[in-house]
Amino acid sequence: MKRKKLLKRTLLILTLLIITFVSFLLYQTKDDINANLTNIEEKLNKYYSPNTMGGFAVSVFNADSTIYSKGFGYSSIQDKKPYTTNTQQYIASISKTTIGIALMKAEELKLLTIDDPINKHLPFKIYNPNFPNDEITLKQLATHTSSLDYNELVVESLYIEETEKDKSLNSFMSDYFEQGKYGEVKFTKFKPGSDWSYSNIGASLAAYVIEIVSGTSFSDFTQVHIFNPLKLNETYWKKSKSDSLLHTSYYEPVEDSITNVQTSGVILYPSRDVITNVRDLTKYCQAIISNNNILLNSESFEKMLSPQLNGPITNLEDDNNGLFFMIDRNNYGITYQLTGMSGGDNCITTMMWFDPKTKLGYIFLGNTGTSKLNRSNHNWIYNALVSLGYNYTIDNSTVSEKAKLRWHNIYNRVRAVF
Repeated sequence: MKRKKLLKRTLLILTLLIITFVSFLLYQTKDDINANLTNIEEKLNKYYSPNTMGGFAVSVFNADSTIYSKGFGYSSIQDKKPYTTNTQQYIASISKTTIGIALMKAEELKLLTIDDPINKHLPFKIYNPNFPNDEITLKQLATHTSSLDYNELVVESLYIEETEKDKSLNSFMSDYFEQGKYGEVKFTKFKPGSDWSYSNIGASLAAYVIEIVSGTSFSDFTQVHIFNPLKLNETYWKKSKSDSLLHTSYYEPVEDSITNVQTSGVILYPSRDVITNVRDLTKYCQAIISNNNILLNSESFEKMLSPQLNGPITNLEDDNNGLFFMIDRNNYGITYQLTGMSGGDNCITTMMWFDPKTKLGYIFLGNTGTSKLNRSNHNWIYNALVSLGYNYTIDNSTVSEKAKLRWHNIYNRVRAVF
């Protein structure tokens, strides 16, 4: 009798656990937006806040086609000029992905290897004074684990005339590391390779190494090996070369409104200054998603996009890093892991992320900085893009493909909880 009661109780508990687990799965994988090609524009207009956002463009795409792309708001509020898919702007730190591709191309050309100590190529030596016997490598620069500290006060104050860009890396690196013209070089207290510290200086130092080994400017190297092969004809390193009629105005959030501000290139331009539009950036990201051999061979793509950080890394903000590509979940409320990069400053917000499994990519380019008042708008917009990509793919898949996609969605969303 007791055994029967125990068995009934056990079955009841198991049933409750199964119901709870299934309910948990359904809750975690539910789509609160349910975007499709019919309602996506209405939803994005709903999430757009004209009081705190100037204009933006979005794109949802797979490896070989664009599913949806459109501009919203204004590139110039004063002139009531719409922000369109042709509108050009700075993309901030998404620019760093070009450094990752350039490093891989330089490795293919046998100019360097990603595991090289930087001092093998530099005309001066750089060591963390707390660890003078530990070499800093290119891979560490590319994963923000070099122990070079950010030093934002230096970086963000060095806006320059565009005519100075081609020689800016050489002059800055010598002035900063060799001459000490900007004061003490900042390092973290951690050993190279053990701590994550985001650094525009470290990123641009990697670009400077490419200049040294290739004997050409970083802008020319990327033009020859990235922009030209992909026919990115509306992508530039200098504002003067972009179309002045298509280049957006920029806006900074101030209290519950936005104000027009001026921005220009920085001395560490490889970390920030790519100018493009959503059409060219979509084409660029599609080449990465598809491992287009016009850019790199498959081994180089694998190395660049796969997790590079093994073991404990102090202060790591993402799940992992590729080479100037982040691998993370919970970007803008997206609960499963994506690969890509975001960028921004006081007057720019940009996002370029993709799912390597489904080959779906999502881009947001905005001419207004992120603030407490518009952050939720950005989150909802990006969630709507992901919802559209998922539902579009489900609707256009075979039965077996649908099952794989649903399992992938469930797996990633549940994994994001833990």
